Amino acid sequence: MLQIITAFFCICANFIIYIAFGSLITVRKKDEKWSLVLTIIIGFFLYYSIFFFFCVPMMLRFQTLTSLAYLWLGVIAVVVLLSGILKGKKWYAKAKEIGNKLKAHPLFYVGFALLCFVQVLLITNAYNFTLDAAYYVGNVATSVLTDTMNIYDPYTGMWQDHFEMRYFFATYSMNDAIACRLTGLEALIQTKTLMTASIVIIIQCIYYLIVQELFGEDKKAGFIMLFLMTFVNFTFITIYTSHNFLLTRTFEGKAIVANLVLVVIAYLYMLLLREHSARRVWWYLFIVCFGSTTVSSSANMLVPATVTVFMLPLIMIKKDIKVLPKYIACIFPGLVMTLIYVAYVKGYFVIHTY
Repeated sequence: MLQIITAFFCICANFIIYIAFGSLITVRKKDEKWSLVLTIIIGFFLYYSIFFFFCVPMMLRFQTLTSLAYLWLGVIAVVVLLSGILKGKKWYAKAKEIGNKLKAHPLFYVGFALLCFVQVLLITNAYNFTLDAAYYVGNVATSVLTDTMNIYDPYTGMWQDHFEMRYFFATYSMNDAIACRLTGLEALIQTKTLMTASIVIIIQCIYYLIVQELFGEDKKAGFIMLFLMTFVNFTFITIYTSHNFLLTRTFEGKAIVANLVLVVIAYLYMLLLREHSARRVWWYLFIVCFGSTTVSSSANMLVPATVTVFMLPLIMIKKDIKVLPKYIACIFPGLVMTLIYVAYVKGYFVIHTY
């Protein structure tokens, strides 16, 4: 019971942290119409992007998980404090604005909250028996129990003499291990309950943004679309769709890439169609593209391919070659990670754990 209560407060803490990180990018002094939902999404990717630069060097130096945990806790405290000082007034104003929206359209927001709650309830209680799921949970548990990072095989518990590059740069699971170290939560609760619930809610956030972009103040049409998107997620479950990952493997990196990253890229493309020279949107796209590489190595090729599918038509639609360098900058992190992995597979280098 204590762990369930702790998990609930940790979910709330997750979103406070994402808002704090995201506010540093999305909230400007003169901008009165910033989106709290978009701030959460960008904050999620910025959080894991910054964590990458702390986690990887400490893994290379064979530092303990505990050392990284307390270092990262300090970083979070500084960011939350700094964001609160700089953006606190904006948060207060946004809270009042949200209150007015709730009063103006109570049925829509209550319905949206119920859709989120039902999905969180069903997905967090879904049975998962895949080997990949066992790896993610096992890697977190093994890292916590041995106070190391990515050194022991989570399937066998045996020491690995080198880092597996398929997982080395995807530091998402190490953040889960840090959360377990700091809160005392079991790995299964942290991954399958806490992070699953957080990811499901964030996915609903991007659905909400798309609905807002398409229907504006037409809340009836917006809710119908949100309901139909939920219906599709629960009924189109095959090995060939992302819905299977969403419902049964939500806490895995591949599920986040398929159900969140690609949808966010599509949404940002919608914004670029309206104003392709908006520097802020390009920064958002870069953060999402880089952040995705720290979540799963599956993003290393999938995200550049997806961005290419959207951005090459954008160049032709807008007839602006200046889009090209921005597009290249966005796909660059994924391409670099792909080349590193190919070099590792071909035997050009190896990083030993001793």
